[in-house]
Amino acid sequence: MIELINESILHMVNDGKLSMRRIHGLIYIKDFLDRVSTKKFIDEAAVLELEKKYGVRPNIITWGDYFQTQIAASLQEVSEEEFERALEILKFDIIASYTIFSEKDSSFFEWVELTYMAITNYQYSGFTEEEKEIIHLKILMDYFNNAGIVDNFNESEMQWFNGFLEAKAQ
Repeated sequence: MIELINESILHMVNDGKLSMRRIHGLIYIKDFLDRVSTKKFIDEAAVLELEKKYGVRPNIITWGDYFQTQIAASLQEVSEEEFERALEILKFDIIASYTIFSEKDSSFFEWVELTYMAITNYQYSGFTEEEKEIIHLKILMDYFNNAGIVDNFNESEMQWFNGFLEAKAQ
């Protein structure tokens, strides 16, 4: 059985803490991430170990589970518009991570990692725009690597993404 809403946030649905708009967005983001991720948030061996140790399977296994629950829990107090914007930013970043990293060789990944480490070793908040872009690039790289992002995007998602790129180019 496919769970549309992760069990760990069902109480929020049952208590009326999530509007239908938010519920639909959360269902979409879980489906989206589970569709484009080839890796699990927690691998099967770890799931079995946790189940053996505690007698119950963890609720958060896929990247869709992880982001659905994170967004639902951490953005309870924001407006509907801010909530939807957060979902769109995540969707954009996931597609961008694939677009940027899918055809890069290991030297680019190493450059991002080393540059990120050099920037963040100073640990100050006054980052330049270029440094902020590299920090964001590292986040995208982590999405790509950790979730194993693949091109399983549908046509409307790519049209939506390309619309942003076209608007930025103008």
